[in-house]
Amino acid sequence: MFEGLAGGAGSLIKYNPLSNMTSAEVWNFLRVMGTPTNALHNCGYVSIGCEPCTRPVLPNQLEREGRWWWEDSTSKECGLHSGNIKEGSKEDGEEKKQEDLFKSSAVEHLDKARLEGLLNGPRDKDTIVVLYAPWCRFCQAMEESYETVAANLRESNPDVRVAKFQADIERDFAAEKFGLKTFPHVAMLPKAGKMGEAIKYDTERRDVDTLTMFIKAMASSR
Repeated sequence: MFEGLAGGAGSLIKYNPLSNMTSAEVWNFLRVMGTPTNALHNCGYVSIGCEPCTRPVLPNQLEREGRWWWEDSTSKECGLHSGNIKEGSKEDGEEKKQEDLFKSSAVEHLDKARLEGLLNGPRDKDTIVVLYAPWCRFCQAMEESYETVAANLRESNPDVRVAKFQADIERDFAAEKFGLKTFPHVAMLPKAGKMGEAIKYDTERRDVDTLTMFIKAMASSR
């Protein structure tokens, strides 16, 4: 029972007829009744939503791990909720003004021309770059760990560039060149890598150890 727009307890009642059924029982019913199902279920897409927030899961993964997979597992949330709209990228039709992120001197700021040059090569260093939006709470959440990685590498491996690119003001470019769909989008451009291609950091774990391990594995100068 929920409170509706008009207010007052019990103004909105929702029923879930499947709440007491297991997944196996649901699928048995569908097969018995010959009910058409989405073909993606046969391709590992156990939980299906919109295109950007859905991907197949691996064996033994929980079905919901394929939804909103870029988000912190403790706060997964569908972007269609009104609360997120109020806190999101736009307010009254304009980009919400936010203080910039990744302001550490160890993180190099890249403009569009510089980033495109590194993507297409030649590259003077291995480069890891975060494509971010200052208003994105997940970008904000990884700021400390990313700056720590940058500071550590400046001391231990100066041949790796840790960089940032504000992609919310260059969305079309970021989508075309890096496949950007959501923020943050972290990618590696190895010095000896194939020109025109970036290696995506494809996990929602953005802690210091995991980021460092990814960089060491992908960097040409390791």
